[in-house]
Amino acid sequence: MGAGAGDVGERSGRDVFERLTPVGGRAVRSLRVTAPPALVGLADPLVVILPGLGLPFYTLPTARTIVQRGLDCEVLDLPGFGSTRPRATRPNIHAIGLSAAGWIRERAADRPVVVLGHSTGSQAALTAALALAGERTSFAIVMAGPTFAPTQRRLVRLAAVTPFAYRDDRPGEVDPAEIRHGRIGIVQVLHSGMRDAPERRIAVLPAPLTITSGVHDAYAPTAWLDTLATCAVVAACTRTSRLGGSHNNLFTHPDELADLLLLAAADAVAWR
Repeated sequence: MGAGAGDVGERSGRDVFERLTPVGGRAVRSLRVTAPPALVGLADPLVVILPGLGLPFYTLPTARTIVQRGLDCEVLDLPGFGSTRPRATRPNIHAIGLSAAGWIRERAADRPVVVLGHSTGSQAALTAALALAGERTSFAIVMAGPTFAPTQRRLVRLAAVTPFAYRDDRPGEVDPAEIRHGRIGIVQVLHSGMRDAPERRIAVLPAPLTITSGVHDAYAPTAWLDTLATCAVVAACTRTSRLGGSHNNLFTHPDELADLLLLAAADAVAWR
C-alpha cells in the first residue's frame, strides 16, 4: 500500500512506499523501492534488508541500487522505529529475526530470497535464516558489518572502537525521527546483540553465506569475518568480502554492496 511522505519519512524519497504485512497478529511495516515493471518479475530473487539497531533510513541507498540492478528489494522496519505505528515485535535481535522469517513466509514463500542484515541486523538475519532452514531452500544470507566480535561484548571495549568504526560516515546518514521513535528500544536492541554469540549459532547454518564489512569498519575487522566464515561449517558455500567505507557503507558505498548482492542472489537460486 502506498503512503505519503508523512508516513514513510520526509527524507526517504518519493520512490519509497510502505507496505503492511500481518505476521503473528501484528503488522510488519516494510519500505519498498519502486522499479519499472520490466526490471522485476515475481519469480526473481527478493532482497530483504534488516537494518542495524532498527533504523531503516540509512539502508535506502543500497535498496535503490539493488532495484536499479534488476532485483526486487524491501527494507523491513523491525522492530518498528521507522514510524509512529505500533511496533511489530520486541526490540531484540531474536524477536526481529523471527518476525523477519514470518514476513518471508507471507511474502516470499515461492521466491528465492537474500536476507541482508547489517550490524545488529546481521545477527537478526542469522536468526531468520536458522528459522527458515528447516522448511525451505533457495535463500542466502548476507551478514554485513556483523557485530559483536568477542572482544567487543562489553560497553567499555565497544566504546573504545566506536570512533574508528564510523570514520568514513557522517551524522546525516541517520534520520533523527527514527532515533526519537526508538529511544530506549534502540538500547535494548544493542544489549541483546551484545549477549549474542553468532559464531556459535552459525555452525548449524546450511544456507549460502556471505560476510562483508567496510575496510575501515572497526566493529567488523577481517579476523572477525574470518572467524564467522570458519565457524559456518555446514553452509552450502561461504564468501567474505571487504568493501569500501566504514560501518555504514550501505549508505556510502551502495554500488559495491549491490555487486555483492547479485552474487548472493545467484547463490540463493542455486541452493535447492
